[in-house]
Amino acid sequence: MFSSIRSKLIAILIILGVIPLLVVGYFSYRSASDALLSQTKEQLGNLADKTAQQIDNFFEVAEKEIDLLSNFPFIQLSFLQFEFGQRLDTVKRLIEDYEKKNKYFKRIHLVNLQGKSILTVPESSKDTLANFKKHSWFNSALRKGICLSGIIKGDSFSSSAIILAKLIYDFEDKTKPVGILVFEIKLSSFTSFVASLKIGTQGYAFLLDEHGYLIYHPDQSLRLKKTFLESGDAKLKRLITKMQDGERGFGDYLFKKTVKYMVFTPCRVKNWSVGITLHRSELMADIYKLRRRMITFGSMIIGLILFVSFMFVKSITHPIRQLINGARAIGGGDLDQIIKIESSDELHGLAKEFNKMAAKLKGSVQEIIELKTFNDDIFRSVTSGIITVNREGELTSINQSAQKIVGCSWEEINNGGLKNIPIRIKEVLNLLKETLEKKEKIQNQKIEVPRGEGEVVFIELNTSLLNDSGGKIIGAIADIRDITRRKRMEELMVRVDKLTSLGELSAGIAHEIRNPLAGIKTSAQVLAKKLTSASERVLIDGVLSEITRLNKIVTDLLNFSRPSSPLLEQVDITVTLEKALDLVMEKIKKASIRLIRQYDHNLHQVMIDMEQIQQVFLNLLLNAIKSMPEGGTLTVSIKAIRDQSEIQEKISAAFPPDLSKNKEFIEVFIKDTGHGIEKENLDRVFNPFFTTDPNGTGLGLPIVHKLLEKNNSYIYIDSKEGKGCNVTLVIPVADMSVES
Repeated sequence: MFSSIRSKLIAILIILGVIPLLVVGYFSYRSASDALLSQTKEQLGNLADKTAQQIDNFFEVAEKEIDLLSNFPFIQLSFLQFEFGQRLDTVKRLIEDYEKKNKYFKRIHLVNLQGKSILTVPESSKDTLANFKKHSWFNSALRKGICLSGIIKGDSFSSSAIILAKLIYDFEDKTKPVGILVFEIKLSSFTSFVASLKIGTQGYAFLLDEHGYLIYHPDQSLRLKKTFLESGDAKLKRLITKMQDGERGFGDYLFKKTVKYMVFTPCRVKNWSVGITLHRSELMADIYKLRRRMITFGSMIIGLILFVSFMFVKSITHPIRQLINGARAIGGGDLDQIIKIESSDELHGLAKEFNKMAAKLKGSVQEIIELKTFNDDIFRSVTSGIITVNREGELTSINQSAQKIVGCSWEEINNGGLKNIPIRIKEVLNLLKETLEKKEKIQNQKIEVPRGEGEVVFIELNTSLLNDSGGKIIGAIADIRDITRRKRMEELMVRVDKLTSLGELSAGIAHEIRNPLAGIKTSAQVLAKKLTSASERVLIDGVLSEITRLNKIVTDLLNFSRPSSPLLEQVDITVTLEKALDLVMEKIKKASIRLIRQYDHNLHQVMIDMEQIQQVFLNLLLNAIKSMPEGGTLTVSIKAIRDQSEIQEKISAAFPPDLSKNKEFIEVFIKDTGHGIEKENLDRVFNPFFTTDPNGTGLGLPIVHKLLEKNNSYIYIDSKEGKGCNVTLVIPVADMSVES
């Protein structure tokens, strides 16, 4: 019957004719629901309007009554009687009779212009001559003549009230105020209109003031509070805001995990709002009943459709399932999969073509795997760093050499996401993006890449565009090489040449100066013995002092240019450093510097000239102390380094050739928190006569460099202005085989 896929699809489309029935049912349900909601909204709105009007009428009547009572002569004359010390029995009986006839009053007060109560009905010892002057309603009544206050909260709902105050004028002079008549109205007097409303089995009404406080609510724990909002959702908060703004409206909301529907309308006299609410389930009871019937009917229709459909879908699902299983097997790598379908419809032809495709795919996949393996081997083995990006400039690959150069692994990049690329390779990616934008190669670009704490790697970079077989640009590729050792070697050679030239020049100058300087000093000393005047003696002492200073500079020049040959011996480096610390300890304490020692245990001895290395330590410690005139922290540490690669990247050149690669080293670390060294001055600190100290000679660090060089050691300085200075000394340990 259903021999082709077309006929089967036609049958399915016919069965899908049930959809219009479902659509009609849905819109019928929506129409009935909207009609009921509209009708209920109108009814509840009329009820809320009526209740709000009752509250307005109540206050209008109260205003008329207070106006009538305030014009009564006995009331007007009572204030004059009080001033003359007369009893107010007549007025009191009048107000008591009036209060008994009007049960909505809590109390009635007569208040003079000074804010003191001269009469209160019913009497209360607490209110005798009570002072109301501080209340806002009192001042408002004086200004406007009449005032209807907000809710005056008491300890409970029953003790709370609302004040209606009217200015009373003199009996004879109607422009002269003599006092104020005050009605203290019970809240129950007007909330009874709200309380009397009963809507369904679970509906109720409530009264809300302009500040969001519930004046009345069936739940007594919520009265005169606004904490009810905490039990509602955002929709309730929006509805309450509209009520506070005096709007008329409706809406549904969630309160204590129950969906409710509310209609609200404002009062005219007070900026209050009457709200009527009921459970949505109660409102929608008839709609829910209709929905259940429609679902039942629809379920029967669907059940019939499923029964009929099963009879012919079975003839479709089996061959389709075979195709799916075959495709899944091929997707899993089983390219030998063959699909057999015993039918004469289109699915049989599809299976036949599927088997042909699988055979061709098997051959193509094998070629692709071999080519990919070959490319991966090249990409992984090449010594140059390779980084590629797509057309959007997003990182797509980075080989092991590139990861090692920039100090950033592929896992680290993946963990941060392609949108949070580490700063170490951002500049490389920016150059690749520039290549994509300008479609131009970048040749022999040298950049600095930060790696680790303050460490910088120098990179030479070449970029070019990546094109597919059709010549379309698919990305860009960067070839990077680490030229840090070459760069630092070049810097070292320049520095060594400079130091050698300066050393030879300094030695010649020092010898030429020293001989005449000795003669000048001798002559000045002889002259000093013959002088008797104190003023002349001061001048000669100044000359001798300057000669001594010049002689020290000459001595430093000679030490720099031709330091004495070191007397190498096996020395405990910790002892040497401690001796240097002892010499400057007084300066450390005087400068309020905190000293931190961090020494490894069981350190090997080093082969050095102890006096020369102590002079090195002393020079570096004094520099650190000078950089912290207002105190700080001085950290000295000594640790063993057994892997030359740990320090090879830090120093400015390779180690001396007589040091074998498997030799152990000691690292001495001196760190201060002083003012640091400016970046542009870092490369000049070892230049003779360069100094930022007005009193310095600029020969301290050059001598340190020379002495360390003579002792087969090296120095590395890292500093940032304002963040202190870190000095690292690398000293080889003594040859243990010689020691043994």
